[in-house]
Amino acid sequence: RIPVYYGDSIILRNYWTGGILSIGDALAFDASSRFSGWSLNIITSSYQMNNGTANTEDDIPIIEYMQRHNQCRPTRKETFQIVSPDAPLCPDWVHPTGDGLDRIYLNGTYLLQRDRHQLRSEMELNLFSEVRTRSLSYDDDHCQDEHNQQLGLQRIDTQERILLDEIIGAMMGLEGHYFQLQSENENDPPYFSFVGDEIDSSLASLVSRILPLCTNFVYVNRYVESTLCYYECGVIARILCESIGYILQEYLAFVSNLNYSLHEEHTDGIEVSMSMIHVQIKPSIRTMSVLARIVNTVQGKKGGALLVSLQNLMAKHYNGDEKGNEIILQLLNKCAAPYARMMRSWMNGGRLHDPCNEFMIEITSRAFRDSHVTIKQGMEWIDWCKVQDENVLKSISISSIDAPKKRSIFGVERHRSTSSMSAVDKVHTTGKYWRTIHACNESAPFSAHSDGNEECDDVKHLLNPLSLSRFIDHAYQKASDSLLDLLLNKYDVLSSLIFMKKYFLLDQGDFFVDFLDAAEEELVQELPNVSQGRVQNWLASSVAKTIEVAPPRTNSQENNTASHSSQLASSLRFNFKKKSLNEQLEDFHRRGNGSKKRSNQRNLSGFEALELDFESVPFPTSLVLNVQQIRSYQFVFRQIFFAKYVERQLVHMWTDHQLLKQMMVTIRREFGPTLSLRRRMIHFIQNFVYYMKFDVIEPNWRAMESKLRAAQDYCSNNDANNTSRESFPRTVDDMLMEHNQFLICIVTQCLLTNSDLIKTVTKLMTTCLLFTTEIKKFIASTKLHEYHEITRVERSKLRHGKGSKYISGAEFRAKRDERIKRCSERILGELKTPTYQHMIRRFDEVFSTHLATFMKLLKEDHGSRSNAHLANLMMQLDYNYFVSSSISTKE
Repeated sequence: RIPVYYGDSIILRNYWTGGILSIGDALAFDASSRFSGWSLNIITSSYQMNNGTANTEDDIPIIEYMQRHNQCRPTRKETFQIVSPDAPLCPDWVHPTGDGLDRIYLNGTYLLQRDRHQLRSEMELNLFSEVRTRSLSYDDDHCQDEHNQQLGLQRIDTQERILLDEIIGAMMGLEGHYFQLQSENENDPPYFSFVGDEIDSSLASLVSRILPLCTNFVYVNRYVESTLCYYECGVIARILCESIGYILQEYLAFVSNLNYSLHEEHTDGIEVSMSMIHVQIKPSIRTMSVLARIVNTVQGKKGGALLVSLQNLMAKHYNGDEKGNEIILQLLNKCAAPYARMMRSWMNGGRLHDPCNEFMIEITSRAFRDSHVTIKQGMEWIDWCKVQDENVLKSISISSIDAPKKRSIFGVERHRSTSSMSAVDKVHTTGKYWRTIHACNESAPFSAHSDGNEECDDVKHLLNPLSLSRFIDHAYQKASDSLLDLLLNKYDVLSSLIFMKKYFLLDQGDFFVDFLDAAEEELVQELPNVSQGRVQNWLASSVAKTIEVAPPRTNSQENNTASHSSQLASSLRFNFKKKSLNEQLEDFHRRGNGSKKRSNQRNLSGFEALELDFESVPFPTSLVLNVQQIRSYQFVFRQIFFAKYVERQLVHMWTDHQLLKQMMVTIRREFGPTLSLRRRMIHFIQNFVYYMKFDVIEPNWRAMESKLRAAQDYCSNNDANNTSRESFPRTVDDMLMEHNQFLICIVTQCLLTNSDLIKTVTKLMTTCLLFTTEIKKFIASTKLHEYHEITRVERSKLRHGKGSKYISGAEFRAKRDERIKRCSERILGELKTPTYQHMIRRFDEVFSTHLATFMKLLKEDHGSRSNAHLANLMMQLDYNYFVSSSISTKE
C-alpha cells in the first residue's frame, strides 16, 4: 500500500456505483456574491471524464473501465487533496505527485525519477521549442565532436582533468557524461557509477572511493527536501531536517571551494589532483555515510519513534565511534527539544499541544484535548488519554521496571500501587492528575511554564535515564499529593464509598426492609410482568427515608462540591437483567477462557434480575467508581440481596410455624421432618449471610477505612515529612489500589470467582426459596391464619367487650379448643397425604445432596493459603459437626 500524505492528489469513487466524484458548475444564491459553492456530480462513464472530447463509440461504465486496469487520467475537477486542519496548505508543485510530478527539479527529487531524462526532453520541447529547434543541430554536433574520442584513449592527465570536473559535480548531486545515477535492477536503489570505457586503474580506485559520498548526498538531500514539505511529518522530523540541512550547507560550501580551486590559476605550480580531492573529502565521506545511515533509519518515522531510532542506532552501530556518536548526539540534542517541551508541559500542568501525535501520550477525549473539561457526569479515568508505545523514549524505558498487570475476572486491577508503577505509567497518570485538578478548579491556571534557559537542561534530563527518572518521580508525587488532598478532603470520596457500602453491600437493614415491604409483591412476579416504574419509585422513597443528611459546611464552595453522596442517591436506579447472577458469572468465565456462549435462558423473577446502578457518577468520584468497580459492587449486591431475601422468606415461614405451637402435641410426629428441614435451611442461610456480611465485608471495609482516614489526616495536616511506619496510601494510585484490593477480596471471598461453589450455593438458595413457596401454599390450604384471626377477635371481646359483645372466659376457651381440634385434624390429614410426604422427602434429598456437594467443595479448597477464608465458612456451617452429622444420618 502507498501512503497518502497531506496535499497528495486523490480521486473519490463511490463504492456502490463505481462513479467518480466531480465538481460541477458554480452555484450562486444571491446577487451580492459571485458564487456560494460548487455542485457535485457523480461521473459513471469513461466518456464523461473527458468532458465530451473523447469518442463516444464503445463507451463503457467507469467501474468496468477501472476493472480492466486501464490508466485513469482524471481532470482537475475530479482531483481532490487531503488537507490537515492543523497544517497550512502547500502549493501543488511542492508535492512529488499531481502537479509536482512535472516540476521535479524544484523539490530535490529529480535524480531518483527513473524517467527524468524523458521528462526533461519533453519539458524542454514544451517550454523552449523555438530555442531548442535552432540550437539542436549545433549542440548535437558540438557534443558529438567533444565526446567522439573515447576517454580511455586519452592521456592520464587529461582523464584526470575531465573526471575532476565531473566528480565535483557529482559531489553536489549533478549527473554528467561519465557519472550517472543508475541501478542494475528496477527494484534496487540507484547509486552513482562510472559510465564509459576503462580508465587508469589508480584513477578508477580513487573514483570508486569518492562515488559513495555522491550517492549518500543524494539520498540525504532527498530526505531533507521531501520531509520539509510535509507538515504531518511533525516538528521533530523537520528540526532533524533543518539540522542536517546546516551540515549539507557546510558541505556544499566546502565542495564549492574545491571547484574554485580546480578552475583558478595556480601561481605556485601545484594543481588540484584526484588524490588531493580524496584526501580533503575523507572527513566528509565519513560524515555523509553517518547521515545516510541516519536517514535510512528514520525514514517514515516521526516524533518519539524517530528519537528512539536515533538512540538505538547510536547504541548498536556507533558504540565507541567518536565521530558517529558526536554527529548523532548533536542531532539528538536539537531534535529532542520539542519533545522535552511537551514532556515538561505535560508533567507540570497536564497540558499538551501535539497536533502531529509525536509525544508518548495521545489525547483520546475531545473535551480533554480542547482543555474544556468541567465537572461532567460519567467521565472515567481510562477515557482521557493513552500511551503510544512507539513514541516512548529509550531513556524512559530503561528507567521503567515493567510489572505485569494482573486483572481480576471483573476487570478490577490487582496491582496498581505506586511501587509497581513503571516510569511510563507515572508519566501517563501525572498529566491526568493535573487535568483532573484543573477540571475541578476551572479558574486554576496551568502551572506548566518553560523558558529558553531551561530548554537545554530539559534535553539533558530527557536523554539521561537517571535524571529523567528523578524528574518524573518528583512531578508525579507533586501532582498526586494535590489530587489526593482534593479527593479525600474537598470531595470526600470516603463518604461516597460509605454510600456504596450501605446500599450496594446492604450494610444496614433499614433500607432492605423498607424497600421489600413495599416492593415484595411486585418482585415475586416474572420479569415481563414487573412494573419497573413502581419499583423505581419505591427505591427512591426508601433511599430518601434511609439516607443520612450530612451537615452543611461553612465554605459554600465546598458545600456545593463535596456532597457527592446526595448526588449518588439521586442518581441511583434499578436495572433488571435478563440473565441470572450465575449466568452472568459464567459469561465472564467463558470470556476469559475463550469458550463459546451458551443460549440457555429462562424467565427470571424480579428478585433474581434486580440490580442497582447509577444513571451517572459525578466527577471526580467517577475516577474512583468506574464501570469495572461498579460492576463488582453489583455482583456482590445481587448475591447478598438474593440470600437475604431467601432468609426473609424462611423467617416468615418460621413465624407461620409459631402458630402451630398449640397443635404440636397432635402433629409433632408428622410435622417433625418439615421442622427439621426448615431448621437446617435457616442454619445454612443465616450462617452464609453472616459470613458474607461480618467475616468478609466488614473486616475488609474496616481495614480500608482506617487507611483512607489516615491518608485523609495526612493530607489535612500537610505532613509531607511524616516518617511513620503506619501503612496508608500516600498517592492517588495507592488509594485506588486499596479500594481495588477491597473489591477483589470481597468478590473472591463471597465465592463469586469460584464457578463450582457459586453454582452450588445458588442451587441451595433456590431450593430453600421453592420450599418456602410450597409451605406457604400448605399453610394457606389449612386456613390457619383465619383461625388465628378469629381467636384474636374473641380474645379482644373477652378483654374489652361489653353487653352483647362480651363473652366469658370459659366460652372463649371452649371455642378456641374446638377450633384447635378441628384445625389439628385438618393439618394432620394434610401431613399424612402421600403427596405432602413425598414433597418433604424430595426437598430433603435435594437440599442434603447440594449441601453435601457444597461442603465437599469447601473441604477441597480451604487448605490452600489463598482460600483460607473458606475455612471460616466451613467452620460456621459445620459447627459442632451439625451439618456433617445431618448429612451422614441422611446417607
